Order: sequence, then structure tokens, then C-alpha cells
Amino acid sequence: MKFLGSKTIETNRLILRATEEEDLKPIWEILCIAEVNKYYLTCKLSFDWEKEKPWQYKKLQQAKNKDKFQWSIILKSNNECIGQISVHEAHDEDEEITDKSIRGIGWFINPKYQRQGLTYEASSAILEYMFNEVEIEKIKTGAAIENEASWKLMEKLGFIKDKKNTKKLKYTFVDKPVEMYLYNMDREDYQKKKGVTNE
Repeated sequence: MKFLGSKTIETNRLILRATEEEDLKPIWEILCIAEVNKYYLTCKLSFDWEKEKPWQYKKLQQAKNKDKFQWSIILKSNNECIGQISVHEAHDEDEEITDKSIRGIGWFINPKYQRQGLTYEASSAILEYMFNEVEIEKIKTGAAIENEASWKLMEKLGFIKDKKNTKKLKYTFVDKPVEMYLYNMDREDYQKKKGVTNE
């Protein structure tokens, strides 16, 4: 695995880049939308920007570190920050993961830009970068069963569902733990899907 950081990546409609100061409040505003945070957040969020600001600025200090893989999603047509995507160290309550080349992935996007293929466009570009340039070995992820749009996107991207197991996760703004589907994708499967060979 190569620690290359959040390299700027350009797609047809998007620029994916390390988070900058100007992105912090727009990202927070998106996270404050109930439709977004319901099945995304598993950590605290203040709906008061002045209280939230110190945490967001702390993350900004690390944004360009080479061991961080987190991008602001910028729409080219109007230069608006419309979401965020990150590839973070994987965590599993049932399994100790010490291999840093096994990662988790998460994303969110402003609802007014959903259902336009933008999250797929961003995620596809990030997967290509992480598997082919950073050379991670595997991504483990999941989505609440009730969050159909998210797990359908994972399947469209080529993630493989664990047919034997689901697990329950406590989201910040949901009263009870929520059952979720588990998915994974390894580098070999990704390259086969894309027709890439190592020969």
C-alpha cells in the first residue's frame, strides 16, 4: 500500500480534492440534513456551527496528510461543494483489523444532487485510485437495509454482499441499532471487473 493522500481527481462532472477551509461549513450544512445524517453518522454532530467548528477545523489540519484519504466533492458547473467521500481505516467489532491496506468507505451528497449518478461517478473514480494507485488490498463496507439507495449503489459499483451475515449498527440519529448488509471488494476482484491484468 502506498500512502499517496487525497490526490485531486477530475471526472466528467466533478473535482474530488482534499477538503479545504471553504468546504467546512457546506459539508456541515449537508450533514445537518436529516435525510443525509440518518444512515450516515455514527459520531456526534452539533447543529450549532460555532460548537461544531472546532471539530471541523481539527479535521482540516489533517486533510492533506498522506495517510488520509478524504475528498470534498466539487461540482464543476458551479464550483459548489456537494458532499464528501472518504476511505478510512476499517473497523469491525467482531474482528480485529490491523492491516492498514484493508479499508472502509463512506460517502454523502446533498439530496438536491442525488439520483443524477454523481455519487456513482465520484465513487468509481475513488475506487480506481485506491485499488490501482494506492494499491489497497480490500474494502469492507455496509449499508442499512432500509437505506436501499446506498446498498444498491454498492452493488452497482461491484461490491459483493456477504450472503451469510448482517450486523446491527447504532447510528447517531436513530433510536435503536439498525440492521445492515455487509459488503466487500478486494483488489483482485476489482481488477478482474475492470479487465486489468498484472501481466
